[in-house]
Amino acid sequence: MIDNYYTVLNCTTTDHRSGVVNVRLNADCSIYDGHFPGNPVSPGVCNINMIRECAEQISQCKLRIKRIKQCRLTTLITPLTHSQLDVNIDLSEQSDGSLKLNASIGNEGENYLSLKAELTDE
Repeated sequence: MIDNYYTVLNCTTTDHRSGVVNVRLNADCSIYDGHFPGNPVSPGVCNINMIRECAEQISQCKLRIKRIKQCRLTTLITPLTHSQLDVNIDLSEQSDGSLKLNASIGNEGENYLSLKAELTDE
């Protein structure tokens, strides 16, 4: 986990395969010192890592990203304008034992980022 990038506020799961993790981005995280001072923008790679960590929380096992099939960034995410986010996680097991991930980051019905990937147990 990137130190102090976000804080988990709530996690709701229906099983160990899907759920929603409500997070708050921390504007005082050092990542924003270089991305960008005075106008913090959440780096896409940090958001993808946050999705992986939320998937770990839902599945209750350590995961690594095997392959990213699709990633769409539709809105610039900043801790100043989008401080609270919902990370939606949907996992399904594939025949080879890996997990198919469909995830999104958004809030109040708006989608800011969507990700389709394959994950494996670490």
